[in-house]
Amino acid sequence: MIVTFLNESMCFYIKNKHLGNTYIFYNFYYYFRFPIIGWMFLNVFFNKIQKVIIYLFLLFSFVLFFVDNFYLYGFYSLHSNYQLLGGIFIIIISLIHFYNILKNTEKNNPLTTPFFWVATGFFFYFLCTLPFFGILNFLLKKDIIFVGAYLIIIKSFSILLYSSIGIDFYIQWKYQKSEN
Repeated sequence: MIVTFLNESMCFYIKNKHLGNTYIFYNFYYYFRFPIIGWMFLNVFFNKIQKVIIYLFLLFSFVLFFVDNFYLYGFYSLHSNYQLLGGIFIIIISLIHFYNILKNTEKNNPLTTPFFWVATGFFFYFLCTLPFFGILNFLLKKDIIFVGAYLIIIKSFSILLYSSIGIDFYIQWKYQKSEN
């Protein structure tokens, strides 16, 4: 969340002062964000095949970073292909996490499982914003007004995402407090 805050603050400043294009910052942010989210899920997955899926995506992210920057788009164009693939990846690993919770033999209430809220937040955020990220480069060339209106919707889903992460922190704090 700190990296997101810093990136958004810096890009907001650059845009408001008309200092240039912010695509390079968002590209690096997404190449950082998706692997970190995958790494978070890696710590809650115990199945070897599920861990291999995440490792493959991490390797794929590293390769795609170089291909997109040096061969396809360059540094100053938005890499919407990676945003689309990263969103699909997060949706899939969130669904895998929900499946793991459902097949858990202890049958704990999933609402009291701390990482459930993080996975739920990521799942709904990327499920609802994925269509937009998939066509973002096209929209930026054709209908910039629609892009601005849709960004309001994305910011609303960001509030939902960070609220669910806040619930997760509260549940973890509550369990740690009750254990002491």
